[in-house]
Amino acid sequence: MKIVISILGYCLLAVSGYAQSADANRDISRVKRDTAYIYAEATMKDLDEAMAGARAILEMKISDWIQKLYPGEGVEVCIAKAKEHSFEVQTHRGDYNRAFVYVRKSDIMSVTDKKEVMVFQVNENVEKQSQISPASEGLASEESPIEDINSFLSEEEKTMIGINDFYEIEPYIKELKKDGRLYDYGKYASMPMDASCYVFVYNKQGQVVSVLHSTGSKHFNLKTQKEDKIKNYKNCGAIWFQLK
Repeated sequence: MKIVISILGYCLLAVSGYAQSADANRDISRVKRDTAYIYAEATMKDLDEAMAGARAILEMKISDWIQKLYPGEGVEVCIAKAKEHSFEVQTHRGDYNRAFVYVRKSDIMSVTDKKEVMVFQVNENVEKQSQISPASEGLASEESPIEDINSFLSEEEKTMIGINDFYEIEPYIKELKKDGRLYDYGKYASMPMDASCYVFVYNKQGQVVSVLHSTGSKHFNLKTQKEDKIKNYKNCGAIWFQLK
């Protein structure tokens, strides 16, 4: 009887470990598909060494990102901020330990980039004074805030908000697929509700009225950098897609 109980115990531990590993791998895949994050990983026999290696690679990636897009910012300050907001995931590859670390780009720049503070202040004032919707012309008429908003977008996201016509969407999706950067795509009816993706929203006239970044439970308007909802765009269609 003791032997049977021991065997059952080992089986339960194995099942639990497998479930945790599956969850960790799903988290890693989600982060890798989302351009809002910077991530790094390392696989070694020793877990501590793997974590240390992944952290070191992440710091190098952050340094490269800052120097490329924000050359005037202090790299050390950005790295320190990233350490405060980074997440770590542990899983296995056979007998080896896999360490995965990541951080959201906005958590790095929210304090170091003065422009970002100004943009959110401007958006907040506009919302309080006139309740302008994301699709209105109020914010777009202010040249400086738009330039500031664009500075927080990745190059790919800048390309997305440059698509203004429904017939431009298909060539764009095909180009992503050709380059091996497309993970999945589809119409609104098949849109994943628990995973990150981008969404082109278009009206009956074929105009792309919004480009949203969905994180599953929330949607963000790439042009205004404010929380938005697909339901705000009545009688419109939508095409979603995920990047690798």
